[in-house]
Amino acid sequence: MQEKGEILFVNGRFPTLPAGTGGVWVRDGRVRAVLSRRDADALPAALPRVDLQGGVVLPGFNDSHLHLLDVGRGLDAIDLFGVRSPAELARRCADFLQSRRLPAGRAVYGNGWNQDLFEGPHALPTRADLDTLCPDHPLLLDRVCGHIMLCNTAALRAAGITRNTPDPPGGGIDHGPDGEPNGLLRDNAVELVRWLLPPETIDDCADHWRAGLAHAAAHGLTSAQTCDVRSRDWPTVLAALEKLEAEGDLPVRLTLQCAIDTRAELQALWDAGYRPGAGGRRWKIGPLKLFLDGSLGARTAWLRRDYADAPGCRGLRCITLPAALALASMADSAGMQVIAHAIGDAAMEEILAILQALAVRRPQDGPPNPLRHGVVHCQITTPDQWDRLAALEAGALVQPIFLDYDHTIVTARCGPELAGTSYAFGDAVRRGIHVSYGTDAPVESLDPLRNLYCAVTRRPLAGGDPWQPEQAVSRSQALACYTQGSAWQEFAEQEKGRLAPGYLADFTVLDRDPLAVPEEDIPRLRVLATLVGGQFAYRAPGWGES
Repeated sequence: MQEKGEILFVNGRFPTLPAGTGGVWVRDGRVRAVLSRRDADALPAALPRVDLQGGVVLPGFNDSHLHLLDVGRGLDAIDLFGVRSPAELARRCADFLQSRRLPAGRAVYGNGWNQDLFEGPHALPTRADLDTLCPDHPLLLDRVCGHIMLCNTAALRAAGITRNTPDPPGGGIDHGPDGEPNGLLRDNAVELVRWLLPPETIDDCADHWRAGLAHAAAHGLTSAQTCDVRSRDWPTVLAALEKLEAEGDLPVRLTLQCAIDTRAELQALWDAGYRPGAGGRRWKIGPLKLFLDGSLGARTAWLRRDYADAPGCRGLRCITLPAALALASMADSAGMQVIAHAIGDAAMEEILAILQALAVRRPQDGPPNPLRHGVVHCQITTPDQWDRLAALEAGALVQPIFLDYDHTIVTARCGPELAGTSYAFGDAVRRGIHVSYGTDAPVESLDPLRNLYCAVTRRPLAGGDPWQPEQAVSRSQALACYTQGSAWQEFAEQEKGRLAPGYLADFTVLDRDPLAVPEEDIPRLRVLATLVGGQFAYRAPGWGES
């Protein structure tokens, strides 16, 4: 992680820089100069050089919202991505348990299942699907969205959940025809069982950070705005991060989004020294993150009208307006940015009300949103909501890659009228809203190239017809959202998002130019190298070896 010294990067292709650019001169981790070929050749031969071998050099990708620590944790959990039936789900769990030979009674975590991918009926799985093959270990299995958890009977018994257990605020316990809990827990109800998992030590957490960071660097990310500081375990999470930085093992820059549930817990975070902006050389405390609702796939996204395919259901409101406003006001008063998870149009209404309440506290002759409060996801929306978001100068932290799956369910969930105004990410850009791109990994792959493809084509990754192609953006617009837009969201637009003098020497090297290749090739581009502060955070096997 040593960023001192000078390096000249040559023999690359620089599509975002003027024609004829021959090299980027880096000093002490920042770009000193962008040089023509002649000027690069004229520099002293003793200046260390890195031959980019014709690679395409872009400003480093910056994911504006994901859960990077959870990515690392998921690499050590039961992998349920892509399962095609409840039976396959149970088999994967049984195979994992057999391979690990864990003691009976040890709770085990898995994630990634999605009932909409099941062959035949898309019914949600229940504990009955797990109990025959996996009776002895409490299983806690997150749906891909993270807003429904499937548990087996062993987990329900260990947590003391019965037919008489009440739904917690902002959560739900599903029941079968016999009135007994069927193993499905929604949103805040997940906390009833999460404590069953073995406590994560600082060393365990550091290992998961390492795995997630390496995965990110291998996909070309130089920065990540990651929601991993949570009420339940923030002391361990931050201690592990500090351990990594002290060891020089932090290859990607991090801004930490803080999902803190109460004012007392937020004050405790600050009292421990983690106030807004605090951190180390490559990480800092970022915004407060509010969870206002759930997910569309789980039917827990909060809608203003009933789900079209579930009459009587409008999703879940995960926090009351007074509680959300009290937290947001506390953060705002302390100079802490606020962002909110809002997927349903009712949740969008709630965050707009909160942002408006914060704006009226500002001087009338000043900007309405100097702390750059924003909304994460912005999926189920109406045009007037985007207009109000623009008037409030709020950021929109969106995930175009969601379209790969969500286009298959949004009309059924919301009806054609509301679906027709949703995922309006192109209109958001054209309105001049500060749009940044993220992936919400591990909900989706953190691969920026897959995300870019969905943004510019509005097509599923497997191919097919585009969904609402009028909401597509140009490739240059998409790249700007992933670099400059994400930098703005974390107050870093003067040092990230461009290859320019004074900016951090953070860049991604690809084998081909995403601004020029055929659209269908964008997801197939290869990351050759990721450089942070002019140092290699990742180098593809065999690339750059002489």
